Amino acid sequence: MESIMKKLDYQPSNLSDYELEKPLNVMNDFFDNNNLHEIRKKAWQLYKGWVNNSVGFTEGDENADMLYFYTQLVQFINVAFIYTEKRKLEIQPPNG
Repeated sequence: MESIMKKLDYQPSNLSDYELEKPLNVMNDFFDNNNLHEIRKKAWQLYKGWVNNSVGFTEGDENADMLYFYTQLVQFINVAFIYTEKRKLEIQPPNG
């Protein structure tokens, strides 16, 4: 955990001690409070807004980097959702 905290210390963080110790709970709360299709839609809206507002001062490489970042962000959201759903099943197996 110490090596993780060293990496985190170099980045802005507003995580509580509880959130640092139980990151899965934070992920579960995020997906419990936001529908997956809405998360993807909002990420797309953020990307579109960035494109619309940066058209006058960005160049090809920066635009390509942002599109790649958006694509990776959506992929991350999808795998985080899958991970949290799998963990829920491991913690509370379905009745059967």
